[in-house]
Amino acid sequence: DVERSRGLGDVYKRQILSATEALMAESGYAGFSMRALVDRCGYSAPTIYHYFTDKPGLLEAVVEEKLEDLVKELKALPGESDPVAQARTLSLVFARWGICNPTHYHLINQPRDRDPSPGSAAQRAVDLMSKPLDSLLQSGQITESELALISQSLWACLHGLISLPSVRPDADWSPDLLEASVDALFRGWLDEFASRTPQGSS
Repeated sequence: DVERSRGLGDVYKRQILSATEALMAESGYAGFSMRALVDRCGYSAPTIYHYFTDKPGLLEAVVEEKLEDLVKELKALPGESDPVAQARTLSLVFARWGICNPTHYHLINQPRDRDPSPGSAAQRAVDLMSKPLDSLLQSGQITESELALISQSLWACLHGLISLPSVRPDADWSPDLLEASVDALFRGWLDEFASRTPQGSS
């Protein structure tokens, strides 16, 4: 029956996703292969492709599932009236998620043929991360060009802070590096903008 088939399909998908997670944890993105996945989960390649279309679709499903955890963390944060403070907090949560999930973080930074679909965990995470800076734009405290520059600077800084510890685990990274770097970035870029009088105010 349809309900039973759907239930079995969910079980198969869960087992395939779990096996994919385990393989990537062991060998990373570069060492992952569909042949190894077939050996690990016991399902044939056509069965895997039936549920996930292709390898990119499978890896996207794995990342999407992990991003749901990030979205929950971001949504659980208490709201702050100061958008600069909120942006700092969101950035730290995102960076810690990336550091704890280096393979998933690597996957979300791969070139994509399409943007995240509306309603996806990836898009919801982007929307939550963007809100504080968008509010500065809407209030007139920063301009469109400044928003783009700040966003890119923040992205570049966080990318280095997330990626370098996994690329160079032999380095003696300071335990205060993440917070100190994010604080310095926000002091440099946002304190000036946040102190401006919004356009249209006297």
